[in-house]
Amino acid sequence: MTIKPVRRAAIVAATLALSACASAPPPVSATSEGGAGAQGPTLVVMVVVDQLREPYLEHYGDQFTGGFRRLLDQGRFYTRATHDHAVTETAVGHATLSTGVYPMHHGIVANEWEERTRGGWVGISNVGDSTVRIVGYPPLPGVSPHSMMRPGLAEWITAANPRSQVASVSAKDRGAVLPAAHARGQVYWFESLVGRFVTSTYYRDQYPGWADDFTRRVLPRYARDSVWESRIPKSALGRASADAAPYEGDGVHTAFPHRYVDEGRPGRFWDWFLTTPMLDAATLDYAETLVTSLRLGRDEHPDFLNVSLSQTDRIGHAFGPMSREQLDNLLRLDHALGDFFAFLDKNVGAGRWVMGFSADHGALLAPETLPQSGESAAGRRATREERAALSTIARDAAAMEDAGDTAVATKTAAALARLPFVAAAYTHAQLLSAPPAADSFAVLARRSLYPGREAGTFSRFGVEVRFEEGWMARSTGTTHGTPYWYDRHVPMVFMGAGIAAGRDTTRAATVDFAPTLARLVGVTPPSGLDGRALVGVVGP
Repeated sequence: MTIKPVRRAAIVAATLALSACASAPPPVSATSEGGAGAQGPTLVVMVVVDQLREPYLEHYGDQFTGGFRRLLDQGRFYTRATHDHAVTETAVGHATLSTGVYPMHHGIVANEWEERTRGGWVGISNVGDSTVRIVGYPPLPGVSPHSMMRPGLAEWITAANPRSQVASVSAKDRGAVLPAAHARGQVYWFESLVGRFVTSTYYRDQYPGWADDFTRRVLPRYARDSVWESRIPKSALGRASADAAPYEGDGVHTAFPHRYVDEGRPGRFWDWFLTTPMLDAATLDYAETLVTSLRLGRDEHPDFLNVSLSQTDRIGHAFGPMSREQLDNLLRLDHALGDFFAFLDKNVGAGRWVMGFSADHGALLAPETLPQSGESAAGRRATREERAALSTIARDAAAMEDAGDTAVATKTAAALARLPFVAAAYTHAQLLSAPPAADSFAVLARRSLYPGREAGTFSRFGVEVRFEEGWMARSTGTTHGTPYWYDRHVPMVFMGAGIAAGRDTTRAATVDFAPTLARLVGVTPPSGLDGRALVGVVGP
């Protein structure tokens, strides 16, 4: 049975009331002009929406009335912001946004990569760490930021202000860990295997009382609702694709309502919950609990809060960007973000918090929807013959590697370049020497290389390959990961006291994100960054 939606403020009220830290003083008042006052913002908020394509804000802008609407109306919106590296994956995007440097410097080159050891090649997960464990659940793989090789915004803030606090929450471990960088703060992510937001021993050895209260009192309210129904107004249904399409989901359950089916396996509900927009709402609930329980933004030492929202990515992968599921998700997220911004106004103080909003990557539209969208692409590809050709080249390269053939990279790149669906193949030697500035794709590929970490199928053989635009090795939904505009183009918005609202069409890059937020909160970034504070936001 579907329960009626409960206001998010009411859902968390019980948990906040029971928290030892919830007896916060009255909220800080805004100054008469709505500014932050002489001391500047007391809370810097980083919000990252996974797979939020920049065109979403343009295409559905008239449908938004909540948080997205406020960002569009009150924020400085960089409409031509991009990730300027080739491998557009979740971990890479989060690390770049938080450090102000390219993957070639921060070392997070993909979600997973390989490293050579004495025993051969081993797979590495971006935040995996066998030296730590998940608090309360030792069998689960440990997680920490140890693979990120540069400090991030959260660390810059705490280095300048040792009493500043760092808090971060996401549905994904990488979305929580990498924005917090190496700071030993309050960092949590949702683990469906245990049905709660968890952390690792890198950060702490036990859960605080308010975290356990949230698990006992708030999450069960979400578990009562086992149906994902559409909230799209009838007038907006034509803005998305048809509700039932064979390229969506599992090819069977492609239309609303989407129901949880109890198959008699413990924890199965939370696996289903992981595929719905409701997890983003729970993540924002947790963020509000962090603000209240830790009293973030309540003194003169600026605190850092990251909120990474993951469900746009999961729904995009399953159903595609133009699906009704994605439109419903965006409308729900717009409403939830509006509530969250209002919560910050009330509990931190309007004009006392400043926000940077962006995405870790974009995505290609599902090819079946391209004619109606006006975008162009090659269509759903990766035929059996194409896959076989790639497998053959990889097998030949492995044989040459085992034989000690030093020309393996050159031979592999040449073989790949002959395939009609391959746009270019670069050897690492070519990229590391001096990629030609005229070849922008080569520059992007160079920025994604970090010594000893090989991310692509052919990276271990010293080769990076770029497929034709729109080539997709996926039979349903959509994906990302390429250096093309549709994967790199993301929204970037800054909002807060003193920031001039409006659309800004000057070029901006995600390496500019952290330096800009640092300047806004009065912190000097370290030297050697690839990005810079954006003049349009912080002045000359």
